[in-house]
Amino acid sequence: MDSPEAQRFRLAVEMADLGIHLYRQRMRPEHPGASDEQVEARVQGWLMRRAGDYSAR
Repeated sequence: MDSPEAQRFRLAVEMADLGIHLYRQRMRPEHPGASDEQVEARVQGWLMRRAGDYSAR
């Protein structure tokens, strides 16, 4: 059985993965002509911007 800290960490990672998945899914209707590579570039750009956004913390 995992410790409470490990459980919280696992949940945080799962939530982050879900957020990335939902953002990726949102890009399809917003950019219907975009290739898979272009969608992934948008997702990666979003992640990089979020990583540098310390105001969100």
